[in-house]
Amino acid sequence: RLGTRRRNLALRLAERLRAARQAARMTQGAVGAQLTPQHTRKNVCKWEHGQTEPNLRTVEQLAAVLNVTPCWLAFGVDHAK
Repeated sequence: RLGTRRRNLALRLAERLRAARQAARMTQGAVGAQLTPQHTRKNVCKWEHGQTEPNLRTVEQLAAVLNVTPCWLAFGVDHAK
């Protein structure tokens, strides 16, 4: 189980992940299939609901697939602005 503070961070990551995926017009399955190693739709769903969180390497890959920065996806920080 995730601690309270970590769970709050995971929920925000979850919200950004879902928003980025929807903006990219991709399904959960399509996102998971582009990762190395591949992840299932169920894994992506769990990340989007804050039930589990991806590791940092996976966050980097997710950001590349979804055309966002890893910092924004993980922490909500956009260094470009």
